[in-house]
Amino acid sequence: MNYHDYHLRSYSVSDFGNTITLDLVCDYPNSPKDESKIEFTDVVAYHFIHTGGTIITEIDEIPVIELLEKVGDSLLEWSHQHGGLKFLNKDLSAYKTKLEGEGYKSWSIESVIGFEGFVIAKKVE
Repeated sequence: MNYHDYHLRSYSVSDFGNTITLDLVCDYPNSPKDESKIEFTDVVAYHFIHTGGTIITEIDEIPVIELLEKVGDSLLEWSHQHGGLKFLNKDLSAYKTKLEGEGYKSWSIESVIGFEGFVIAKKVE
């Protein structure tokens, strides 16, 4: 999985939100151009902010409970406002238990400039 110092050229959401694909490119002067696609499947939640000009530095798998401690309140708010978050009602503890029981994992995605994001899914390739 190549991504460190790659630019986020684009990302796509497909299969009714079940698949998120990051389209990355490493294209620096005096270096060979390299492209990479990273695909998350069986996605239940994701959030990306400030995607313009993004240079990805980290894609770290983190425990679901750790991610929910950081973004759980936001997930509850988004679910209340917009609906559509699979398995999430009003109880973060039950949500965590369901996700872990079903084999879901979470990834924190970081950048050197502004971008931040996460994905909760079953796998990444």
